[in-house]
Amino acid sequence: MNSTQKLFVSLLSSHLNSTLPRWDNNCDGKELYRLAAVNGVSAITANELLRLPEKECLSEEILSQFRQQIGYTLMDFEEKERVCKKTVEVFCNENIDFLIVKGYVLRQLYPVKEYRTGGDIDFIIRKKDLQKCEDALKTAGFALAEGGSYEASFDCDGQHIEVHTQLDCDHKYFEDIFDMCKNEGNRYYIDNETHLLYVLCHIIKHFRLCGAGIKMFMDIDVLIRHIDNFNYDAFMKRCSLLEIEAFAKAAFSLCNYWFNTPVKAEIDFKGEAEFRELFETEIIEGGSFGFERRGLGSYYLGKAKGAGKIRAFFKMLFPDIKYLKSRYKYADAHPALIPFAWLHRLFSAIFIRGGHSLNTAREIANSGDSDSTYRQLLRELEIAE
Repeated sequence: MNSTQKLFVSLLSSHLNSTLPRWDNNCDGKELYRLAAVNGVSAITANELLRLPEKECLSEEILSQFRQQIGYTLMDFEEKERVCKKTVEVFCNENIDFLIVKGYVLRQLYPVKEYRTGGDIDFIIRKKDLQKCEDALKTAGFALAEGGSYEASFDCDGQHIEVHTQLDCDHKYFEDIFDMCKNEGNRYYIDNETHLLYVLCHIIKHFRLCGAGIKMFMDIDVLIRHIDNFNYDAFMKRCSLLEIEAFAKAAFSLCNYWFNTPVKAEIDFKGEAEFRELFETEIIEGGSFGFERRGLGSYYLGKAKGAGKIRAFFKMLFPDIKYLKSRYKYADAHPALIPFAWLHRLFSAIFIRGGHSLNTAREIANSGDSDSTYRQLLRELEIAE
């Protein structure tokens, strides 16, 4: 990492550890602002910068931009709180069991919860309640953005709600996730250790797609800090059952290296400099979901499993049956209609999402060494598909 990247990570570490940050005179203020923005941690970065006695080393223009991000983040926090409360009220009134996961819940564990930004508010419900959920939210004024057999998304007052069923979780282990929870009426709660397992699976999902940003690793840190008497060995046994042990060890070791997370570090990242640099660069430079470094073309190349670009094009145009069933309700209800769903998907790719599909095709065609290096990282983390 260069000086600006190191300062960026150290500022986030100071926030997580509630310690005084340290300044680096070699920092590039504009680059620091860019890194904070693409990783969705501008308010946290700004908060730490404003605690620095050396903050005058940054231009007033950059400091002003950082201060503005705190204001925007606080406004977004209030809007999310209001929309989430409204959604919860709908679910309780309609007797729909639900579980809130990831960012909206994890922000409660941060030193300043208002500064932990998030995109969507993620709910998990039972599959049998999905249609009931759609009808209830639309009646309450939510706009259906996209529907499917296993999930649906809605917009309300500028906020985006993602509703997943237990069949659309990021690992088959969580298909019975409600059985892992405690509940108060219709609202279910997951314990921090199981939530940590869920977060790891979610990060792997994003790595397989295009990438995962540093905020997801901060979530690992705050979860571990809030697990009483965390039993590392027992947790790794759970990871082994899910076949994510190698990734968990690497993620924990990196969090320990970056944030001084109180967890065992089985990988010595001071000694494993080449692997560390590759891992760090993909996380920091890729932004929240890796799109700063690559697009969906990389994902389809991964799905091709080394069979080449032609195979990747085929995977883009003709996804697997599981995807078709999740995307098109009729394909899930009537498997005989799956061939029609493939044609539906092809028509949509060409005539509705033509520009998006063309960009993805270009990414596949123009892929080179950087994508190959990324696939190598996934193999070393033992999460390549």
